[in-house]
Amino acid sequence: MSDILRLLARSTSVSKATAPPKPKQSATPTPVAEVKLTTAARRRDQKRRAAANAANGLSGSPITLVTVLPQVDEPQTTKNGKEEKKKGKKRKRDEVEKIDTVVATSNGPATLDPVEVRSLLKQHKLKYTILATLGSRKELLKAAQEEEEKEEEDEPEGGKTASKKAKTKKIKKNKEGKGKGKDDNEVAAPRTSTSTKLDQIFPTPIQTFEELRTNYNISKRLYENVMAQKFTTPTEVQMGSLPLLLDGTRHLVPGLEECDVDLMTIAPTGSGKTLAYAIPAIDHLIRTKHEEGDSYEKGIRVIVLSPTRELADQIVNEFRKLLLGTGIKVVGMKKTLIPKERRRARDTSNEEEDEDEGEDSESSEEDDSEEDGNEVEAINSTVARSRKGIAVKSEIMVATPLLLLHAIQLCPDLFPVSKVSRIILDEADVLLDDLFLSQTTSIISHLTSPSLSFSFWSATMPSNSETLATKLVSSHPSVPSGNKTRKLVRLIAGIKDSSLPTIRQTITYTASERGKLTALRQLFSSSLKTPCLIFLQTIPRAQALHAEIMYDLPTPNRIAVLHSNLSETARSKVMDSFRAGEIWVLITTDLLSRGVDFRGVNLVINYDIPTSVASYIHRVGRTGRAGREGGMAITYYTEEDVKYVRGIVAVMEKSGGAEGLQKWMLDSLPKATKEEKKELKKKGVKERRARAGAADNKKSRISTKSGYDRKIEMRRKAAVHMSKKRKIRGNEDSDDESESEWEGFAQLLPTAAV
Repeated sequence: MSDILRLLARSTSVSKATAPPKPKQSATPTPVAEVKLTTAARRRDQKRRAAANAANGLSGSPITLVTVLPQVDEPQTTKNGKEEKKKGKKRKRDEVEKIDTVVATSNGPATLDPVEVRSLLKQHKLKYTILATLGSRKELLKAAQEEEEKEEEDEPEGGKTASKKAKTKKIKKNKEGKGKGKDDNEVAAPRTSTSTKLDQIFPTPIQTFEELRTNYNISKRLYENVMAQKFTTPTEVQMGSLPLLLDGTRHLVPGLEECDVDLMTIAPTGSGKTLAYAIPAIDHLIRTKHEEGDSYEKGIRVIVLSPTRELADQIVNEFRKLLLGTGIKVVGMKKTLIPKERRRARDTSNEEEDEDEGEDSESSEEDDSEEDGNEVEAINSTVARSRKGIAVKSEIMVATPLLLLHAIQLCPDLFPVSKVSRIILDEADVLLDDLFLSQTTSIISHLTSPSLSFSFWSATMPSNSETLATKLVSSHPSVPSGNKTRKLVRLIAGIKDSSLPTIRQTITYTASERGKLTALRQLFSSSLKTPCLIFLQTIPRAQALHAEIMYDLPTPNRIAVLHSNLSETARSKVMDSFRAGEIWVLITTDLLSRGVDFRGVNLVINYDIPTSVASYIHRVGRTGRAGREGGMAITYYTEEDVKYVRGIVAVMEKSGGAEGLQKWMLDSLPKATKEEKKELKKKGVKERRARAGAADNKKSRISTKSGYDRKIEMRRKAAVHMSKKRKIRGNEDSDDESESEWEGFAQLLPTAAV
C-alpha cells in the first residue's frame, strides 16, 4: 500500500513540474545557411516568398518552385489542443497540395536562383545582351512603363517618391515630343550597340539533352533522333541558344516575357551551331503541323542561307539526320530544280529587250504579246511539274543567296515563300558583306509572313555586321505590324573573335616564297599530320602549288586541289575522297574556310597569310572541331606580310593556344592602316594577285629552282610543244594534199612544153 502511495505522489510531483519548452517545428527543416541572413539573403528570401504566393494563385507569371514552407507553431497543451492540432495538420496538407498542383501544371524548367544562374553562365562563358528593342510605338511605350513599374517594386520605399516624379516627367516628354506628326504604327528607333550601356539578361541554360524532353517538351521523335547521334553533353552555344529559340518555354525567360526574340549568336568554329538552330526549327515545324491539323499545307516555312554550296550540302545532311520519322522534309537548292522553260523565257525576254530598243512602239507591243504568250506556256508546263512536287513538298530550304533569289523570281509557284516563319543566316558576317548583301536583302523582302523571325550565326561578327543585322530586322514589315515587341538578343559563347584554345597555333617567318616551299617540304619529311588542309590566296597559286608538290609524298595520288573553277561533280568527288581518307593533303582557297566540317583534320597550313582576322579564325577552325584535341595550325609569312601579322598574333594570344609567342613580338610588329586592311580584304597581298606585274610574279613564283634551271626547263617544254605542233601541221598538210583533185600530168610540165 505504501508503494502505491509513493507512485501516486511521484506522478503528481512530475505533472506539477514545468516541462522544458519544445522547439518550434516547421514543415521543412530550416537549412543551416539561413540562420544568419545578410541583407542580400533577406531580399532573396522575400522574393522567394512573393513568388511562392504568386504561384499559389496559379497566375500566368513565370512559376518559381519554392521548397521553404511557412513555419507552423505546435499548439500548446490546452483543453482545445486536439482541435488546434487538427487545424495545423489541415493547413500543412493544403500547403503541400497547392505546391503539388503548381509542379504538375508547370510546362517549363524550374528556374534556379539568380545567383546560381549567373555563376553557371560565367562558368560556361555565356553572355546575353539586348542589342535592340523593336516594334510599334504603342507596344514600346507599354513595355517601357512595365519595366519602370518593375523597377519601382524592387526599389525601397524611401526612394520611390523621388524616382516616380523624374520618370513621369520623362514619359510625358517622350509622349509629347515623339508623338507629334508620327503614326502609332511607325517603327521606333532601335537601341543598338552604339549606346554606352546595353541591357543584359540571364536566362537559365540547359545542362543535359534530357532536359529537351522533360523540361522543354520537344517532340519525342526529334528527341530520339538527337540522342541517336550519341551526343554526350551540350556545348556552350547549345546550352545558351536553345532556351531562347524553343517556342514552348520562351515566355519563361526572365526579361523576355511576352516578347518575340531574334537571336544573333557568336560562337567559335566547331562548337555545334548547326545543331543549335536545327533543333528549334524542327520543333517549331512539328508544333505548327500539330496546331493546324488538317488545314496544314506543305510548303517552304524555314530558309537557311549559306555562302557556299559545300556548306549548304553539309547543313542538308545534318537536318536529314534529325528529321527521320518526323514527316518534315528538307531540300537543298540546286539549279536543276528551276525548269528550263523559265530560264529560257527569261533569257529570250532579255535578248529581245536589248534588240528592240530602237524600234517603233507597235513592233514592241507585238513582241511583248509574243513574250507573254511564251511565258504563259512556260508557266503552264512548270505548274504541271510542280504538281509532282520537287521543292513545294519540303518545309526546309537550304540554299546559297543568288540561286534562291533566281528561284523565287522565276518560279514563285514552285518556291512559295509567303509562309516562311524563320530565316537562318549561317556565316552571317559573309552574307551581310558587300558581296552578298543585296541578294540577302532582296530575299528577305520577298518574305511577307507577319511572324517572321531572324537568327544570325557566325564565329566572327564585326560591329558593322551587327548594325546591318539590326537595320535588316527593324526594316522588315512584320516589326511595326506585330502585336508584341521584338528584341534582338546577342549571345556570345566563349571569347569573341578568337579561336579555340585546344588548337596549337604557330607562326613561322620564311622570308620568301622559296622559303615557304622549303619549310613545307621539310614538314612533309619530318612531322606531317594527315589529314591536312593547305590554304592559298588565289586559284592560280593553288594550282601551281599542287603541280609543284603533287609527287612529294611517298604514296602517289594523295594530294589534290579544290577551288571554285572546278565543276560541281568534281568538287563533290574531291570532298568525298578527302572525307573517306583517300586524299591526305587538300590544297584549297577560302572556299573551304567557312562552315565545312572535317572532323578528322589534324593540321591546317596557312601557306598564304589570310586576308583578314576573321578569315584566319575560320581557317584555323577546320581543326579541333567538336571539342577534339590535338589540332595544329601553322602560318607562314614573308617579308611582304609583316605589316599584316599583328592581328593574327593578337588572336593567337587571346585564344591561349599559341606556342612560343612572347609579348615583345606583338609590341614590335607594325600596325596596318585602315586603307591597307580594306585593300588586303578585297584584293589580298599585292605581290600574290592574279594580275600582278612581271617583277611581282618573280617574287610570288612557287618554285625552289633557280632562274637558269627554269629557263632550261621552259625551253625544253617549248621545244616539245613546237614539235607536237609541227607533227599536227604535217599530218594536216598531207591530208590536204591527198584530198586535192587530180589534174593530170599537165600541171607537172612547164608551160613552154605545153
